[in-house]
Amino acid sequence: MFGKKKEGGLDSKELHTIVSPGFLFEGNITIPGGLTRIDGEVIGNIKGNGDLIIGEKGYVKGDLNVENLVVYGKVHGNIKARSLEIKASGRVEGDIQVQELIVERGAIYNGKCSMGVEGSEVG
Repeated sequence: MFGKKKEGGLDSKELHTIVSPGFLFEGNITIPGGLTRIDGEVIGNIKGNGDLIIGEKGYVKGDLNVENLVVYGKVHGNIKARSLEIKASGRVEGDIQVQELIVERGAIYNGKCSMGVEGSEVG
């Protein structure tokens, strides 16, 4: 029970940074690696080589440039990532450049999408 992790996916990685529910952060964030989770509100751009989860109560208004991204909450901005997964509760408003895209039934996505190796290199 404790200590066991699900195989694969961001939810199985060790969490390094969290923006808690009710917390508002204004400014740009650089994530050097590992996993970051946002359950509060971020107004600003997020970039780096790490992975990012936007929780169900999480909201980001700004551009994101990360390795892997899972959206349970809301993003209003452009996304550049190797992989993007928009969960059923997720909403993305903005253009995306990705290599891999998964959109669950019930998710909302409005914007332009570019897929392929050329347009989605993180950096």
